[in-house]
Amino acid sequence: MPRYHITHTTTWEHPAPVAAAWQMLRLQPRDDAAQRCLAWDLRVTPVPARIATRHDSFGNRAHIFSLSEPHSRLVIQSSSEVMRSSGIAPGFDLTPPLAETVRRTAAAIRSGAAYELEQYRHPTPLVPFLPEAAALAAGLDPENTPVLSWLVALGDKFARDYKFDPAVTTISTPLARVLRARRGVCQDFAHLFLSCLRQHGLAAAYISGYLLTTPPPGSPRLLGVDAMHAWISINIPDLGWVDYDPTNHVFAADTHITVARGRDYADITPTRGVFSGAGAHALAVEVTVLPAGE
Repeated sequence: MPRYHITHTTTWEHPAPVAAAWQMLRLQPRDDAAQRCLAWDLRVTPVPARIATRHDSFGNRAHIFSLSEPHSRLVIQSSSEVMRSSGIAPGFDLTPPLAETVRRTAAAIRSGAAYELEQYRHPTPLVPFLPEAAALAAGLDPENTPVLSWLVALGDKFARDYKFDPAVTTISTPLARVLRARRGVCQDFAHLFLSCLRQHGLAAAYISGYLLTTPPPGSPRLLGVDAMHAWISINIPDLGWVDYDPTNHVFAADTHITVARGRDYADITPTRGVFSGAGAHALAVEVTVLPAGE
């Protein structure tokens, strides 16, 4: 199984010293059926007196700290070593049709056997239930098509109609505007897919993580130029969570490294916090994903 080294550096710069800061981080990769976080290190400058650790309601590891000393620059650097498998590779003919998957999921929730899945079936502020999103699946057969084959067909349709374009949207662009533009980035496409899947009754989660990128032939791998990636995961009874990347219209493979799972991006932002006395600030993020040994 491949191993990866990931470095994620976030730098906040302020034109004048701020009095204090509070931050919550979700940067430590999860342990799940497809991967193990073998090592993780967090370094913060200035050094906080204490960094608290807890699991959030979605099972992600969160780290919380505060700074009470004035500072004009805050650097948060996490380093991870992750071992990743290819994940679940189910036979499409063995997965139940979408309609049966929805019925079995609802029954498991009602019985209490999987009540935690209920939170992944509803709209959120970033994943509203828009009729146009549900219509992405128009023409697909929910009664007879195995659910993962149905998902592949949905991804193929999506790839034909939507284009990756980082110049069109920002972190706060409403989903309705993404639908009109038919362009966006991985966060937009994950939210749009979730709106469609949940309106069709599936329990579907937002995943944040990293993706190993390959430089062009003959070119060296550049450091600090990678970024966090986003994709989705659906829950199938008796099979569990299966991850799908709508931006690249593929199932998550051994190059996808999961950091956190939630209902949408707002649940699992990598860094979140406030600065006391802060006005304008500059934010820089550098990410490097390397195969072990490079």
